Amino acid sequence: MHESLYSLEKSQDSFLYNEDCYETTKRFPEGSIDLIYADPPFFSGRVHSLNNCVFDDRWISNEEYINWIRPRLAEFRRVLKSTGSIYIHCDWHISHYLKVLADTIFHSRNFVNEVIWKRQSCHNDYRQGSRHFGRIHDTILVYAKSKDYVWNSQFIPYEELYIKNAYRHKEKETGRKFALGDLTGPGGKSNGNPKYKFLGTERYWRYSKSKMLELLANGRIAHKDGRVPLLKRYLDEMPGKPVQDLWFDIKPCYNRNVKFPTQKPKALLQRIISTSSNLRDIVYDPFAGSGTSGVVSLELSRRWIASEISIETCSTVINRLGESGFQTKLHDPNESIEDPINMMLQKSSIQLRVE
Repeated sequence: MHESLYSLEKSQDSFLYNEDCYETTKRFPEGSIDLIYADPPFFSGRVHSLNNCVFDDRWISNEEYINWIRPRLAEFRRVLKSTGSIYIHCDWHISHYLKVLADTIFHSRNFVNEVIWKRQSCHNDYRQGSRHFGRIHDTILVYAKSKDYVWNSQFIPYEELYIKNAYRHKEKETGRKFALGDLTGPGGKSNGNPKYKFLGTERYWRYSKSKMLELLANGRIAHKDGRVPLLKRYLDEMPGKPVQDLWFDIKPCYNRNVKFPTQKPKALLQRIISTSSNLRDIVYDPFAGSGTSGVVSLELSRRWIASEISIETCSTVINRLGESGFQTKLHDPNESIEDPINMMLQKSSIQLRVE
C-alpha cells in the first residue's frame, strides 16, 4: 500500500507529506503560508482508533506535551505571511497552557479570538458517576502574524424572533421589511460629526448634509413632523448577523460520515478558511487527520499543503479527497523534491477538480 500511494499523478494545488509536521514546516520558506489550521493532539490521555487510523494521545505530563508542541508553534509562526493567521484547535485538557504558550510565541498583541465551538448538545455521564458540568465545547485560539491579517467577515441568518422585533415595519409600496436606525452622530462634536438643521431638527448627524439629502431622495429616511429622522434599513439588503466567538450553529460529524476518530465537520473549516484566506491562498494543515481542511480548501479554490505522520491516515486523506473529486501528491520525505510552495506560486491557472 505504501508504494502505491507515491505513484499518484502530481498535483500542484495540494501536497501531502508523510512525516512529522515539524520536519515539513522546516522545509517552507519564511513568510510563505497564508493560513494555518492546527488541530494537534488534545492531551486527552487516550488512544484514538477508527478505520485503521490510530494515534496515541497519551503523555507523561503537560510539560512533555508543551515541550513537544513549542518548537512546532515557533515554526508555524516563522512560515506565516505578515497577512497570515493561525487557528489552534484544542479543548479543556490543555487549552489554558496553549494560550499562555501561544501568547509568548505569536505575541499577545496578535491574539485575535478565543472561539468556543459547541460540538455536542449534552453529556449524560452523570449516570457513570461524573462530578462535573458536561464538557461539550472545543476551544479555537486565533492568532495573526501582524495587524494586517486577512479578514473576511462571515454572517449567519437572523433568528426569526429578531426579524420579528427589529424588522417590524413594512413598506406599503413594495412590501419590503425594514428596521429604523439612528442617524445622529455618536459623540457629537468630539467625534467630528457635523451639526446642522435637517427636516426641522438640529442635531449632530452621522453623515454630511449632502449625504443626508441623497438618502432622503432615495427614500431611505423615515420622517414624521416633530420627530427626529431615522434611517431605513431593508432586511433584504442585510447580509445577516455577524458571526461572534460562540459557534453554536455548526454540528459535529455523525458516525456514518466519519473516517477519522477526531474528524471535524466541513462547516467548521468552511468558516475558518473563508474568514482568514482569499482565493488561491495557501492553507497549511500540519495535522491532516481526515483531510477535511484539504477538501474544503480545494472546494473554495485555495491551495493546500498538509503533513501527517501516519501512512494509514495519509491513505484515508487521499481517498477522501478522491471521493470529493480532487487528487493530491504524497511526498516521500526521503525523496529530493522541488519546493511545493514555489511550484504553487509559479502555477498561473486554476486546475483543481479531477474531470
